[in-house]
Order: sequence, then structure tokens, then C-alpha cells
Amino acid sequence: MLAQTNHKARKYVLSTAFVTSLALTPIFSGSVFANAGAGASEGDLTISESNIPNVEQQEDTSSNEASLIQRGDVSESVEDVQALLQDQGYYTYTVDGIFGPITEQAVRDYQADQGLQVDGIVGPNTSEAMGLSGSESSNDLTITESGDNSDIQADIVAAAESVIGTPYVWGGTTTDGMDSSGFINYVFDQVGIDVSRTHSEMWQNDGVHVDAPSVGDVVFFEGTYETEGASHSGIYIGDNQMIHAGNDGVSVADISIDYWKNHYIGAKSITE
Repeated sequence: MLAQTNHKARKYVLSTAFVTSLALTPIFSGSVFANAGAGASEGDLTISESNIPNVEQQEDTSSNEASLIQRGDVSESVEDVQALLQDQGYYTYTVDGIFGPITEQAVRDYQADQGLQVDGIVGPNTSEAMGLSGSESSNDLTITESGDNSDIQADIVAAAESVIGTPYVWGGTTTDGMDSSGFINYVFDQVGIDVSRTHSEMWQNDGVHVDAPSVGDVVFFEGTYETEGASHSGIYIGDNQMIHAGNDGVSVADISIDYWKNHYIGAKSITE
């Protein structure tokens, strides 16, 4: 196996409030993780996110910051924006209420087509064009607890999301190409955490086992190919979804399908 690379890439840092609220108050419905033993169950979030520019009409973003919907927000208003953009073909991912880089790009595309200022922010002008009434920012969310782990988990998800679309390359650990464990190594390298090179070693040696995965945890699988112990893993992003490096490259996968359910062995929190 190849040694871990020190390659650093730009990270998109998600809202700490998002990961804190999710990691501390998960909603479980129990399907995927029912076969994993030890109370494993499923989480409640998703990662989401689409493209382009042009400028004409100016957004008035200075008068009322609270009315803005923008990158890092987690709210029902973001869900409304995503649903509208999805209906019009700008956004092709899950409506999850998380304003990440893909939602931002979809907003930019919409603004460009509407002759609005292209800034990726849903301000008064964009909101009016979308027909939205009143906008609620994630700044209004009440967070009962926070901590360093929440920041790290946010960074883990952001690093994983930033390389979606990277091709699969056996032995790869860089943005030029990654294999499945190389992807995990790359993600944790971005947040300054050293992990073992293989899935089985990570399962045995790194982090702590958790009964149910939270956003930013690593979910593990065995028997996906002929090897001893854990043979695959991904970054859990909630709502039964993970980001992983499969045969088609780094992508989002639904782990509620039978294949992943049948191979799932558990999850670990790796934050140091």
C-alpha cells in the first residue's frame, strides 16, 4: 500500500451548528444498523449539493443580515430554497436544509439565469425572485452544547464533500485519484489526524467504537472483497448516506440498500 500523502487541499468548512445539533441530537429510525448489533441505528442528515455566473441586479445584503440565507446555514428556509431549485432543475441532490457548496452553486446558477447579482447568497432580491416569504437563518438555531469534536466532525464532512467526483485509483491517496482507504486517509489528513492505511487497521486501531454513527463518523463494512476484517469504509453524513470511494470514484452512497446493510459491521468516531 502507498504511504499517506501530505497533500493539502482547500477545505469547505460546514457550519459547526449543523454538526453540533446533529451529532448531539440524532434521530434514529432503525433499519441499516439493525444488523450491526450493539444498538446500532441510523442517523438523520444528509449531504447535499450543482453550477455558473453573470451580474446585473444588486443584492441588498447589508440592511438585514438576519434575512440572508447563505453558506453554512442549516434551516427550514434552506430546505425551501433547495426544493425550489430542485423543482427548476438547478439542484439535483437531497433536500436536507444544509447550505453547502453545492447548494451555493445552484443558487449562483439560478441568479445568473434571473439576471441577479451572482453571489450564492439568498438575499432580498433573490428571495423575492424565488417567491420565498420571510427567511430564517441558521443563526436562529438554539444549540445546547458545543465542543471541539463538533468542529472536527464538521471539517471531516467538509473535506469528504470537497473531493466528490475524484476518480478511483488503486493505491491513490490524492485528488488525482483515490482508493477506498486512501480516501479516508486523505480526509483525515486534511483535518490533521493520522489514521491507519487500511480499513481493517482503522477498524482495529483508530478512534472509538460507537453504537450508532453520527455525522462525521466512519462507517465500516466487511466482505466487500476477499480480505480479512473490515474491507471498506466511508464518512457518514446522515440520513443513511455516506461519502466513500467506490469503483466510480468518490461519491455519495445510500447505505440503507441491502448490499451495504448486509456488509455493515459498525462505526467509529475518529476525532484525534
